[in-house]
Amino acid sequence: MTPELLRRLADEALAEATQAAAALGYFSARVSYTLDRDSTPWRIVLHVEPGARTEVLATEISFSGPATSDPEAAALIARVRNEWLLRPGMAFTQPAWEEAKRDAARKLSSWRYAAARVVASRADVDPETLSARLSLTLDSGPPFHLGAVSVRGNKRYSDRLIENSNPTKPGATYDRAALALYVQRLMQTGYFASARADIEPDASQADAAPLRVTVIEGSSQQIETGISFNTDAGLRLELNYRDVDVLNSSWRWRNQFRFDNETQLVRVDLDTPTQSGGTWRNHYISAKHSTVQNDDLSTVSVGLAHNWPGAAGSPSALLASATYEEERLPNSSPDYYYAAFFGFRYGFRQTDDLILPRRGFFGNLTAGGAPAGLASQPFGRFTGAATLLFALGRNDDLLLRGEGGIVVAPTRSGIPSQFLFRTGGDQTVRGYAFESLGVKRDTAVVGGRYLLIGSAEVTHWFSPTWGVAAFVDAGNAWDSAERYDPALGSGLGARFRTPIGPVRVDVAYGEEVKAVRLHFSVGFVF
Repeated sequence: MTPELLRRLADEALAEATQAAAALGYFSARVSYTLDRDSTPWRIVLHVEPGARTEVLATEISFSGPATSDPEAAALIARVRNEWLLRPGMAFTQPAWEEAKRDAARKLSSWRYAAARVVASRADVDPETLSARLSLTLDSGPPFHLGAVSVRGNKRYSDRLIENSNPTKPGATYDRAALALYVQRLMQTGYFASARADIEPDASQADAAPLRVTVIEGSSQQIETGISFNTDAGLRLELNYRDVDVLNSSWRWRNQFRFDNETQLVRVDLDTPTQSGGTWRNHYISAKHSTVQNDDLSTVSVGLAHNWPGAAGSPSALLASATYEEERLPNSSPDYYYAAFFGFRYGFRQTDDLILPRRGFFGNLTAGGAPAGLASQPFGRFTGAATLLFALGRNDDLLLRGEGGIVVAPTRSGIPSQFLFRTGGDQTVRGYAFESLGVKRDTAVVGGRYLLIGSAEVTHWFSPTWGVAAFVDAGNAWDSAERYDPALGSGLGARFRTPIGPVRVDVAYGEEVKAVRLHFSVGFVF
């Protein structure tokens, strides 16, 4: 290394450091260096005074192509503008500028205009005022419609079986959300380790773009074991076995064994292969023993359900089941109940993301009953639950949740407990033990004929993955229409976003019990 070469390299380092600072929004950075040739080895120190950071002053987004004259695309164009990532007042950096452009093009290409792209972009930076004016032009390209399905990667399962889960039809408008739903349905069957559905954004094939479905088949048989802990049931042991290709028939057989401090469950399910339209039938038999709030229950059930997926992935079903139950309360002899139940469940969902939604809603409605002659106490049963999600800003979310139910019968006596209501716990009314809110019988808490719960929660995200929440829950289960007395719970919690859903750790105070309780849960209840 000669002194002349070292100085030349140091001068190049000045230019590189200046460019690096500019890429991070410091366009007025002062960079210098000192050279110490008395040390061994020679030593160069770069001195950087970044100065003030440049901020975005204004952004102009324009569009070209057929989308500009498409009335149905107006909402999409408005969304691209409203959700532009690099807003006035934010620091202007090269990575943020590139990410904002990619995000805008991706949003525009999410529906109908699959070939949308950035055709022009410019960032005018004024080092004196430390401001940047941004301009962007997006071209929509032609409208795309779906063509025939092409399946690749399958060996064990037929093309037809895979196509049965397709929520789209040939000729339908391209919609990335519909293809994501297709993938979701395929993964939920249990047949595949991975799946992908996409089209080639080739303008020459826009009228009938082939829908390419690529799958990797998973093992047909699987054994899962686990040890877990939650604040509702304590330590839990689980063993699950499944065979999703019984005798090479594509029928799916699942066995579940679950044991915790309060519940012991054995359940066997047999599902048909996916039929046209994504429908399937479920057959099950289960045996369960639980001791919750001194209410000792032993239940055997068999059932049949015809299921079909909703437009947004939330399934609905027609149900039929038979239940036999033994209930033991303290200081009393056991009671025996039975019911043949026929019902309907409707699921609905519209959210901006499957795993970590911030906007939208989801929930379910159920209706059914047990007729006279087929139940120890005839009854009708109706429930409804809904969760509303609002993004209050870039870093704040609001969640509103409501749930209600009613059992139409002259008395709760004779009705199996699984058709009655109790509440309290991690994802119902926090601040109270699991299912500790209901009808009191001596030292036990049993189910009632009525349920009403409401909850409000605000979350502030101080990083992409970590947040803090404040919440208020209120609700109860009861057995007389004149005696509703909601229990109130409130508190604070930590939130952590993960690939399987949000992790919640809550500390809640129950007004009725005058005590603080810790709650831990993962994901949303759909």
